Amino acid sequence: MNNYKYKHSSKVRSLLEKIRLINPLYDIEIIFPKIRWPDNSVNQLLEKNKMMRMHHAISINALNNDIGLQAIVDRNSEADLWIHIIDDKKNIIGWSINKKLIINNQTANYFQITMFHQKIQGQGFYPLLNEIRIEIIKPDLLFVRTQNPQVYKYFTKLCQNHNFKISPTKEYINIKMVKLLENIFDNLDNKSVQRGLFNKAISNYPPKFEKDTELIWSRMNIDKGDCLVIVGYQD
Repeated sequence: MNNYKYKHSSKVRSLLEKIRLINPLYDIEIIFPKIRWPDNSVNQLLEKNKMMRMHHAISINALNNDIGLQAIVDRNSEADLWIHIIDDKKNIIGWSINKKLIINNQTANYFQITMFHQKIQGQGFYPLLNEIRIEIIKPDLLFVRTQNPQVYKYFTKLCQNHNFKISPTKEYINIKMVKLLENIFDNLDNKSVQRGLFNKAISNYPPKFEKDTELIWSRMNIDKGDCLVIVGYQD
């Protein structure tokens, strides 16, 4: 693990303990890309690009679909935080990226992507990982876009744990939050749906819907590439 001030965090330890139940040699790596690769020299680019190719390979495994290396590069290149789950052979088997933005004088934490290899999916890592992401980039506002109802479930829990309100819900859409993010996401409509981001569902696995949130997902067409933009905000 990188030697940085969060390595003694209880949240990092909680995730580390859980992944080591699978294998005691598994580890966590936390990278601040703009610090690790400040000038994009040849050696820095080679290292960064090698990791992004590993990210791409994990995404194919996680989604049973290839969204393309360029889609990964576009999102990862300007990120502020990468977190890796590393196996006993030092291979990346799970990863997340976050970007820090300032929007209307508020610090926003954008949860850009999370991917887990199939062999570590369903182990309860995602909510623990989210807690680390919000500890490192402390937000006034946080948001994610997704086609995955499980992301909605756990992102909502994260917001509740930290006293953030959530939009959208099945009863309410905060139009003020939608307007705030219109410059971030093209084709974002008043249902908090970004239309046609992809030309199809990005995962070839069928989504697992929670019955009490079905109405939210009925507002969009995942098969046409729509993504839900979920916002955690404070009054």
